[in-house]
Amino acid sequence: MLSVSLSGCTFSMDWFRHFRVARALERQDYEGALTILQKIIQSDPDSDSALRASREGARIAHLDAGNYTLAVEFYKHIVLRSPDAEERRSAQKYIAQIHFENIHDYDQAVVEYEKLLSSENNPEGMFHYRLNLAKCHLQLNNIDQALDEIEILIAHNNSADQAFEAKALKANTLIAAKRQAEGASLLEGIIKEFPEKARKENVALNLVVCYEDMKDFKKAIEVLENMRKDNPHPDFLDVRIQRLRGRMMNQPGAQGLKR
Repeated sequence: MLSVSLSGCTFSMDWFRHFRVARALERQDYEGALTILQKIIQSDPDSDSALRASREGARIAHLDAGNYTLAVEFYKHIVLRSPDAEERRSAQKYIAQIHFENIHDYDQAVVEYEKLLSSENNPEGMFHYRLNLAKCHLQLNNIDQALDEIEILIAHNNSADQAFEAKALKANTLIAAKRQAEGASLLEGIIKEFPEKARKENVALNLVVCYEDMKDFKKAIEVLENMRKDNPHPDFLDVRIQRLRGRMMNQPGAQGLKR
């Protein structure tokens, strides 16, 4: 009778706590709800109730409260305790995403994306995890490591959109490393290989900026003039062309203006 009574007490306490969570959510008291859910987990971490609290807590902290650090803790509990492999994988994905997109802890994001890559067999999932891994290394100024990850992406037989994304990231990484000539050459190749996608993503403007940084104003002007043919706002491009012509004329040795 004692064990039955204790079990009933536990059930009643769990029900009451979840009831309080629901009432807190009605008032949009997200932090209050999250505190209660944490207590449910701490009282019996191995229980089904704790796992259910982790699911609810992860959703509230991530999507409603914007408490990303706490969301990671709830997702970690799911990774450790869920019997469902797909649920564990999904939680790990959110952990990596939060570190990358919300907390901007790129060192930890590298660790989390490496975990995902070690357990992922889906080619599309692997592409996006490695792409974000490369972006993390770029943010950390680990240029060589970022380029290594990008080369792995490019070496695979990707879709056209994936190939564009990987090559565009490589170009941006080269430019960030002050290797503008290599970056410009790659951007030119992207424009030729993916003309529609490049136009939509304004790759040509990135190329113009790259040539400006190299002080190759002549090539920058050529790119702008080619853009002008199909651009709905040529006046904007004309202003930029005139400005670049002025800079070109002011370069040492230029023969533009004569006294």
